[in-house]
Amino acid sequence: MSLEEFHTQRLRAVPVATLSAKERSNLLEADVVRWLPAFFHDLGSDADRQALLQTLSQEADVIALANETGQRIGLIILSHAVLSHSMSGESEVSKEEVPVRHLGYLFAQQAWGKGYATEMLAGLQKVFRGQRVRISGGVMQENAASARVLQKAGFRRGAETQEGEVTYVWEAMG
Repeated sequence: MSLEEFHTQRLRAVPVATLSAKERSNLLEADVVRWLPAFFHDLGSDADRQALLQTLSQEADVIALANETGQRIGLIILSHAVLSHSMSGESEVSKEEVPVRHLGYLFAQQAWGKGYATEMLAGLQKVFRGQRVRISGGVMQENAASARVLQKAGFRRGAETQEGEVTYVWEAMG
């Protein structure tokens, strides 16, 4: 299944190009993107928001998520695969390179606390389970809610940067 066909019980993928200006504004408002990289901040106009989504689409699969009523409530940003060394504990010489996809996601404020992030991660794991790929997501230390969601989904805590971003990793091969 491609990411464009992604769906769960309550969520389904919709093309990001179908988002209205109001939906883009709700998804990229300051409180929603507070813990995301700086380029998500200070998007003062809809043209800025459209340009950001277009730029992200050059480097990643970007889909919008609609809930069971069709309301656009989230975004998944999943980078194209890059190679990284296996984390299986093998010696440095025998480590094989494994494709890594960096995951970013966000939900509009009206969707917070309703289990959508947990459901979205379970759906992504279903799509990738058994494939030779690693999914990696970075979370700012202060964003405890997102860290809990990733840990609950089986992502392992990894490295932490000096800026306070913690990486969480899920190995699709188990």
